[in-house]
Amino acid sequence: MTDQIEGFLEVGRNEQEEIVVNIPPNRKKREQHKTNCAYRGNTEELCNCGIEYEHIVFSANQARRLAWLLIKHAEESEREAANKREQERLKNIPPVDRTKRCMTSGNPETPDHRELLPNGQQKDYVVLCPAERAKGFIRPVRRTYRHKTCNSTTTMGTDLAETYARDPGFYSGTFCCACAAHFPLDQFIWEGTRETLGT
Repeated sequence: MTDQIEGFLEVGRNEQEEIVVNIPPNRKKREQHKTNCAYRGNTEELCNCGIEYEHIVFSANQARRLAWLLIKHAEESEREAANKREQERLKNIPPVDRTKRCMTSGNPETPDHRELLPNGQQKDYVVLCPAERAKGFIRPVRRTYRHKTCNSTTTMGTDLAETYARDPGFYSGTFCCACAAHFPLDQFIWEGTRETLGT
């Protein structure tokens, strides 16, 4: 019994329990078959002219190694293709306009927004306005980060997270809930990664 990759390869086993890969005839051989076969109009599977398949035989260990290499190269190819798509996407995102600023509360920006509340957070936080954020993100939208000093996590609101994604250098510091204080961005990494906030 064989497994078939449609239009390309057949994979099965022989009596020695080796792995056999059958390679269908190339286009030239198929054209010759159509011209010369006594059963014109039939495919080679329906005639008896014995069109030849090339084949490769592997031991089980060789087949496993080949499978590993194929998966490895397929994954590398997919990553490279994804990187190219991402680079093309980034080229089409307009530059950020930092003058398009709003507050997380929805109120107008005021000089006293940096005043601290009893919990250590600011009275309000500046973000890029929704229309500016909607122009496109150059980083993933991530809400949770880890403070390397105390190893605790903090989750921010969506407006703040999207501002980081649109313009990673917009802020110089952020808040740690466990420490109840603000610290420079180089003290924080995005949860589940080694990426520093602001990069």
